[in-house]
Amino acid sequence: MPRQKSYVREEAVKKACEVFWQEGYQALGVRELEERTGINQFAIRSEFGGKQGLYLEALNYYAEAAFEMHLRPMRDGGIAEIIAFLKSLTDEKFSSSSEYGCMIVNTGVENARIASPELDAVVANYWTVLEEHFHSALTNAKNRAQKTSAINPRAEAKILVTAVMGIHVQNRAQKSRSGGGALVEHLCAHLEGLENT
Repeated sequence: MPRQKSYVREEAVKKACEVFWQEGYQALGVRELEERTGINQFAIRSEFGGKQGLYLEALNYYAEAAFEMHLRPMRDGGIAEIIAFLKSLTDEKFSSSSEYGCMIVNTGVENARIASPELDAVVANYWTVLEEHFHSALTNAKNRAQKTSAINPRAEAKILVTAVMGIHVQNRAQKSRSGGGALVEHLCAHLEGLENT
């Protein structure tokens, strides 16, 4: 007789996401995961393929939520939408700010030791998608300008991706949702200057 599930998969993945986001991958054992997520060890192995499988599902859940909730406005937006996104990273009113930093950044740092191709693929895809959203917004801003714009969308997009990593690292290092605030202010001033050139 098959075991009856004691959890709802989406809720379990959401809980796992929160726990991994706070603690990282290597620091958590399967027993602690069981206690903190409500998913028993058998299910972690059979339903998710083990701890890494659960982590991958949680990481993808995190990435998809970020795409849907925080990046989408930049696709058809411009500089104002980039500034709004950057400010949300250190504003306590938004779920994009966290004293734990960013789960994607944390995974990238930790995966330098783990060297998992599967984790690397999710992280790399996230940064590619973020860069493309920045690029779209910057291209829109350049095209809407009445005069010749000094904006280089691709170069600026790459710089912004790296800066976002730094903002999240500062938040986590300072255990503060506003830890990267100085960098956000600098970037916003830079972007406002670009729009006026």
